[in-house]
Amino acid sequence: MINNIYNYIYLLGLSTVRRLKKLGKRIKSVVLRPLRALATLIFTALIVIDKFTLKSFHEMTADAKSLFENTKRVLSEARADGKVTAKDRIKKFPLYFSKMWRLYKQVFVYAGNIVLPIISLIIMLNVIFSWSETTFALELTYNNKVIGFVKSEAEYKTARKQAVDRLQISTAEGSAEDGDEELIGNAEYSLKTVKLSKISDADAICDRLIENSNRKITNACGVYIDGKFLCAVKNETDALAVFDNILSEYETDDESSVSFVEDINYVQGLYPDNENTVWDAKRLSEKLAEKKSEARYYTVKEGDTVSQIAEECEVSTAHIFALNPELEESIYVGQRILIENDVNFVQVQITKTETHTEKIKYSTVKINTDSLYEGDSKVVVKGSDGEQTVTELVTYIDGVRVSSKEVSRVTTKEAVDEKIQVGTKRNYFSGSSSGSYNFSYSGAKFCWPGVGASIISSRYGRRALNGWHNGIDLCRPGGSMGAPVVAAESGRVVYAGYEGMGGYVVRIDHGNGIVTMYAHLKSGSTCVRSGQYVSRGQQIAQIGGTGFVTGPHLHFEVRVNGNRVNPAPYLGIG
Repeated sequence: MINNIYNYIYLLGLSTVRRLKKLGKRIKSVVLRPLRALATLIFTALIVIDKFTLKSFHEMTADAKSLFENTKRVLSEARADGKVTAKDRIKKFPLYFSKMWRLYKQVFVYAGNIVLPIISLIIMLNVIFSWSETTFALELTYNNKVIGFVKSEAEYKTARKQAVDRLQISTAEGSAEDGDEELIGNAEYSLKTVKLSKISDADAICDRLIENSNRKITNACGVYIDGKFLCAVKNETDALAVFDNILSEYETDDESSVSFVEDINYVQGLYPDNENTVWDAKRLSEKLAEKKSEARYYTVKEGDTVSQIAEECEVSTAHIFALNPELEESIYVGQRILIENDVNFVQVQITKTETHTEKIKYSTVKINTDSLYEGDSKVVVKGSDGEQTVTELVTYIDGVRVSSKEVSRVTTKEAVDEKIQVGTKRNYFSGSSSGSYNFSYSGAKFCWPGVGASIISSRYGRRALNGWHNGIDLCRPGGSMGAPVVAAESGRVVYAGYEGMGGYVVRIDHGNGIVTMYAHLKSGSTCVRSGQYVSRGQQIAQIGGTGFVTGPHLHFEVRVNGNRVNPAPYLGIG
């Protein structure tokens, strides 16, 4: 079985090879036959071109070869003939050239047709490249000397103005040594073609005008503050060191940015060489240490206010309070108020990042509840402020904070809302034996303990008849017996029963050390028991005359930490 499979695969391979060989031969005959025909055609065309078109070229080549050999032969014979001098050879050259021209005219013409265009092309390219690096410019002549080339008259005028400004520096502080004499005369200029590399800018022409102005000048570094010339220093490094020393006094270890408020520029060039213009580093340092303006104060007069002073001095009230942190709205005559700080000759600006914490004020959320009476409230969640970390980019000028820009604000502690339960239960009660009643609440700490008992028969304090009175006595017009007695505030009953001279009494603990007592209650009217929680305005008994009394009334006391105090403020009365 295996041998049959092997024989089959072998025969299949032989058959495939034979078919591929036949296919290759057919492709070869199809492709190579046209290529051979094309090659034959191209070869024939080249022969025709060579025979007819390049015939003159072959003939010229043969003549050029003959001309070269004849010339070589004549030169060899001339050298071999020792009797012929160099002068005679030169005389014979025209005759030789004339003879060669007649014999080989075609060679010379053909060579000329090739060489002359090449030479012309070379000349043309040379001209193009030459003009690409050349332009028209104004040649400047000053004091009979060419000082340079500029693109336009405007460029020259700019340079001349710069030169005049520099030379006028010498008279900036009162020097008038030149009088009305023109500092820089006009230069003569004419149109020229020059290379681009020879054209100068305004700054270079300015230096050359000054250099050729017949004045005493020097090369120095000019110091300009906000575009205005201050002085020139021989060494630029010295000038830079003076300003760097000022900045170094304000530098810190943090990442603060320190710079000058003013725009400081250093211009290297030619300047008048005199003491008014050229300073040394010491003089420059002394000048920069001066004040640009002194501090300004205002002395308060009779009838002045801060807002009036601000308006008169043309500043804002916020500006005045910022410069005078100790200042208050109430000012007094003779008081000195700072209006403007000292202004240094050069001001230093510091920009740095600062962070501070701000409080997030908590909100109050009121929740209505019928578990409390109207007018009652109870804090169930005490509110607390949150905190935020505020990052600002703050700018100081000479140590005074002038501006700030908030960069970020991150909450580090969330505020907790205060939740207050507000009572909605109506202040209406049904007494145990006296029918319905409404208790009185005036918004004071306690409500009125005796319903309808609007008469105060005896106040807290010393009495003429029997010494000190520890509470207040309340009576009702038309008779107090049986009038409802209510809890002045919510709390827990700590005693309800008979107590000697006070008769039947009830004491209620309201927390925080405050206890109220209700005495001379009607026998059998007490409707609360010890340990019971009562609400503000809830009836606890009725007015009676038990104990040591001259008539029915309610004796009401307030005790704080065991000490009897005047109940009047707790009831909102005087």
